[in-house]
Amino acid sequence: MKSLWTAALLASLLPAQNPRTASTPTRILVGKVTGAQGGHSVLVRCFKLRTGRDGGAVPLSKHEFFHTAPCQEVLAEDGVFEIMDLPPGHYSLVAFEDLDGDGKLGYDPPEPLGWYASEPAGGIAPIDVRQESKELAFALRRPTPLPKALEHRHAALLRLRGVPVVRLHGTAVERGTAHGALLARQILDWFEFYLLEDRFRSARTYQQEFVPFLEHNFRWPVAMVQEVDAVLAGMKGSGVPLRVAALARDFNRTDLLAINAYVETRAMRSACTQFAVWGAQTAGTDVAGGLIAGRNMDGEVDLRKTTVMHTLVFAVEQRAPGKHRFASVMWPGFVGTLSGISEDGLYSMENASGSGRGPVENALVPISWTQRFILENVTASVTPDAIARLFDAHRSSGGGACGPGCIVFFAQPFRGQRAPAFVYEGDRFGGVMRLPGEVRPSAQTCLMASNHPLKYRAGTGVPVPSFSSRWRYEAGKNLLETWTRQRRPIGTTEMVRLLQSACHGTTEHSVIFRANQKTIDLAIDDLKADMWDAPYLAWQRFAFAELFRPK
Repeated sequence: MKSLWTAALLASLLPAQNPRTASTPTRILVGKVTGAQGGHSVLVRCFKLRTGRDGGAVPLSKHEFFHTAPCQEVLAEDGVFEIMDLPPGHYSLVAFEDLDGDGKLGYDPPEPLGWYASEPAGGIAPIDVRQESKELAFALRRPTPLPKALEHRHAALLRLRGVPVVRLHGTAVERGTAHGALLARQILDWFEFYLLEDRFRSARTYQQEFVPFLEHNFRWPVAMVQEVDAVLAGMKGSGVPLRVAALARDFNRTDLLAINAYVETRAMRSACTQFAVWGAQTAGTDVAGGLIAGRNMDGEVDLRKTTVMHTLVFAVEQRAPGKHRFASVMWPGFVGTLSGISEDGLYSMENASGSGRGPVENALVPISWTQRFILENVTASVTPDAIARLFDAHRSSGGGACGPGCIVFFAQPFRGQRAPAFVYEGDRFGGVMRLPGEVRPSAQTCLMASNHPLKYRAGTGVPVPSFSSRWRYEAGKNLLETWTRQRRPIGTTEMVRLLQSACHGTTEHSVIFRANQKTIDLAIDDLKADMWDAPYLAWQRFAFAELFRPK
């Protein structure tokens, strides 16, 4: 009996004998899928890839993955599959275990999923059937869903209106240990399925490039390292195996730091957008003249939907004098935040931005930690100048506090001040505050941001804004200015519409904060096998106080 290798080699060299295609040689792809739970069908889908202008294959996009029919779908018998009669060209292979027997990829619960990649933790690889003759082996894997509820001495995981909330309290060591013990499996999921597979798409690149960068170019605050080490200790004590197969080693402290500094990869494909409106423009609405702010969190969208499944609201109470409680909409493993709100009503949320050309700098502090430091240490009446000084205190050797380039949006309860919302624009060389009215929209009662600076210009220059960042800013700006001209009051309904106007299928969650009322609305993308449309889905409302332990 011929081996799979021999069959694949012969089929790749010989033309098919089908008389209908006698003039066009066809090929076969043969492979093996492992990792199935057993007792269910394993379906292998073959996608024909488009050809780019350079004649090479265009990799399978996420939209095509969800919304384009495969050219063939076959059943893997005992894990072995053959795909026949393929015309010359480039293809990609994706497989899943059909746990519910409906013939469709499902995420609720997640069905084991895998694809042929050219290296460990790689993305979906193009296969040239004119050259490929080896057995195409790959494995099925899936994230572990969060439990509905879980208790620890210094933490609790619970569901509020279906949204997972993790309450953490105590010292940094107590909170960190509880965090790691409760969420060890999900921390590993986020690291493997989002950071390695989606962000880097290469275990080798991560290990050879990002790990040395983290270990040599950062200034890790003592308090951050203390809590990170406690999270790792909690993970080790949980009994969950910490082996990362793609790296051929156990998960370690640097990997946990990498989670908290993932935006510093500068391989960002983020497309976040934010808005704030207050005063006369919110009068007569449910915001009642106060401030309302909203953000779309875009770009953290892996094919296993790990970042949807594992979206958490952290409610953090610290056993330290003068530290404010804060809520953070992030993922397992984060001790810093990119989307946080303090008990005093200060909102701080980051959009990725570009960075100017120049040398790699040292003494970088992750922007996620800088934002947390601000939230836990200042009141909501803080001025833009005072926030700028806190950024300066975290600056790198290049003079700026945002290694990869950042747009950090701040908002406060409106009490008649000139600028209840403002934006810090910066990179590793410097930064400035942008206030309402300095660029369009020119009204003094609104502000917005996408992913490029509008006021900051480093001496070395910043990259040309992406088309995505520019169109989202134009769409939001034009809608805000139209409503201003029409004197349309802006409340929660209108904020949802603004967020939808900047949504294009990569929004994993959206947040709305009514600062004067201290209430939060959260929309998380669903677990359907399609793109990410969070602001179009169901919103859940929370009072800030209910996120925390009852007094």
